[in-house]
Amino acid sequence: MKSKHPEIAQRYMLLFKIDAKNLFYRIKERQKEYINIFSLKRSRSIFKDIFSSRYERSTHFDLAHCSQDVIVAMDQFYLAVDDLYWYLKYTQDMPKMIEDEVYRRVNRLERLYETLELYVNAELSGETNEQVEQEDNTPLEDIDDFSEIPPETSHDDQFMLEGEHLDEEAKNDYIQPEHFPDPDELADFEVEENTFEFDDDKSR
Repeated sequence: MKSKHPEIAQRYMLLFKIDAKNLFYRIKERQKEYINIFSLKRSRSIFKDIFSSRYERSTHFDLAHCSQDVIVAMDQFYLAVDDLYWYLKYTQDMPKMIEDEVYRRVNRLERLYETLELYVNAELSGETNEQVEQEDNTPLEDIDDFSEIPPETSHDDQFMLEGEHLDEEAKNDYIQPEHFPDPDELADFEVEENTFEFDDDKSR
């Protein structure tokens, strides 16, 4: 079944799907490492790299390309991510308690991610909401009716969200190119300056 959405909308939804996938992978697969670093160094700076996402730089213009169900699923997933990030940034719990709490929250996050992925796949493949609800409890690896979904390898890294374009424009306006003098011109200037000082001394 072919998707009813135009290509630009499919690319936006695919981008959000990949962003959520990469974010969830970092949170789950690197869980032991960032908890150990935090426990040993009591430094929270590593969390910024773990929880960074393109979704946080998106705008209403970007989200308008997604269906209502996908937007709701994304909101639930990223809200749970933000709750976990907030907990890790400000918690004063002991390491063992932190490990147990993160494990509990990641399990819930996994269910929200699977729901988001399911809805995005359905929109890209042209399935109805009723079909998604029937398959909501089906393991993702058992769902094989997604032949029309564009492969994730087709994702273009040059495709940017509206919010990312605005960030780039603001950055370019703020950062001015540095101008360095040419070494040869600088040497000539120093020679002329020294000659001027020598002549001035002789005149005295």
